[in-house]
Amino acid sequence: MLINIDELSAGEYRELEFEENISIPKSYSEFTQVPVVVKGRLFKVGDDIRFEGNAKAALRLICDSCLTEFSKTIEFPVFGTFKRETDDDEDYLYSENVIDSESMVLSELLLNFPMRNVCRQDCKGLCVKCGHNLNISDCGCIRTEGNPEFEKLKALFDQEV
Repeated sequence: MLINIDELSAGEYRELEFEENISIPKSYSEFTQVPVVVKGRLFKVGDDIRFEGNAKAALRLICDSCLTEFSKTIEFPVFGTFKRETDDDEDYLYSENVIDSESMVLSELLLNFPMRNVCRQDCKGLCVKCGHNLNISDCGCIRTEGNPEFEKLKALFDQEV
């Protein structure tokens, strides 16, 4: 989102609330458009423009365990400093009297993206033999628990001392 900072003077702040669709890399999700609502304050410190606020993103994800599509909302803080010229990787550039908040929001969104996408805490996943979604029903396959190569090791722990 482009934000005009023309009328913002030093020591003054402006309350902002905006919604925008952020494009995320395909490696994070099959769904590359994420609607994000951002609320916060924009204030000027010298020639720098600082933003502090919070964001809420409505994610559409694919479960890593059962491969079903589900929705998840995440909330995260958004902080950023915009400068006319910078050699610091943590700052964002602005030109004229306009800042573009998309890169700041995208950075914070990717930092707060879930590492493991699970549709629910007790997701049973897929059957390792037939691929049936075990959250819907049991498939009837005979599945052995654990790796058979570790049976002798398991027997050691099963013995009473």
